[in-house]
Amino acid sequence: MAFSRLLLSFLVLCVASSFALVSVPVLLWGDLAGPSVKSNPLGEVTQAEFEDILKNELKDDQFTVVFVDESLSVEDFSRKNSAGETSFPYLQSNIRSALYLPAVENVLDVLHKYSDANNADHVTLTENGLSAEIKKDNVKFLFISLKDAREGESRAEMLRRHNDFMETMINKLGEQYDKVAAVYTGEFPSWTVPESHSRVRRAAAEIYSTALNGLRFYAKNIIVSNRAGQYNLTGLAGGATNFNESVMQATLNFSNVSLVLNFESKMGYWFLDSVTYNPPSPAVSEDLAGVSEVYALLGFSYRCGQNATFTKANDTEQTVLTFQDLKVQPFFRETNSSDTPPFGDSFNCVGFFSVPIWSGLLVTFVMLAITFYGIMMMMDIRTMDRFDDPKGKTITINAVE
Repeated sequence: MAFSRLLLSFLVLCVASSFALVSVPVLLWGDLAGPSVKSNPLGEVTQAEFEDILKNELKDDQFTVVFVDESLSVEDFSRKNSAGETSFPYLQSNIRSALYLPAVENVLDVLHKYSDANNADHVTLTENGLSAEIKKDNVKFLFISLKDAREGESRAEMLRRHNDFMETMINKLGEQYDKVAAVYTGEFPSWTVPESHSRVRRAAAEIYSTALNGLRFYAKNIIVSNRAGQYNLTGLAGGATNFNESVMQATLNFSNVSLVLNFESKMGYWFLDSVTYNPPSPAVSEDLAGVSEVYALLGFSYRCGQNATFTKANDTEQTVLTFQDLKVQPFFRETNSSDTPPFGDSFNCVGFFSVPIWSGLLVTFVMLAITFYGIMMMMDIRTMDRFDDPKGKTITINAVE
């Protein structure tokens, strides 16, 4: 019994230690003291080895700035944008005099331990700029955490901004200190490969998504336009459904308004007939009809990457309700599982024969018609033999002539 407890404790410690080790790349450049160490792409640099490298490269007591990205991997250094340009032109221009280590264990732990005796400063780069002003003082280490990711920005664009920021910061510090060394690394690797070959389902970020009883609904944006202006519906707080075999009414409650989706099931299909828009009182609710039909087979979902629009025009006001990137499926059958039922196969609002496909088919048919017409004209050519003398000598032309 005691042996089994000892074995269990040993296994727990082994697992904890394996999760504690995080390997990320490290790039050192600037006024380094020691000779460049050849990087080994097939092995990892341990904490003790990295501490020895720091002691050798930073032994001239130079000012050291450490740029810490939230995530960084070897693949990021070869990443290019849509124009084929590298994300790190400044770092690549200094690669000949730099020290590159592809994988180092617990980089930040070693850097914090090494810089404690030198009284380091810590600042953060956010969307609004640096969290504190950098002034020349007695410290020898400066840690800058790069946490300025912007919504809708690609990783290549973010890394390019970090490259430009590091170039500006190094030039600024070079005016204040005689010798400046720089370190670029990350807290966690940005590229991980799962060891097991199992399928992993990752949920995408959904702005308007709900799973009510008998209904699955998703939309990227819901926009209301009327005489008062245009605004997005926000604060989806849930809702409720009321349905039977042929009719369903699904209510979506937002912060100040509510929408009622009116579904109907008939002849093996379901239809989203209309949407009831309930604005804040004292305004009167309105039934909005779809500009195009929203329907699918029972058991299938409806998907529209474009805009699904519902509107009603009267003498005084026109209200337009637009669902951007809509995906919806009503009349789900009850199951014993507690998991949210997945969407079924989708009917798309864009048919199979889209405009590009029709254009390609039309061009192909025109080219084939021209080709066939040309072949028929060539086959219809007849030799002019009206004035030939059948009793005369035949004219022959050999290959030499």
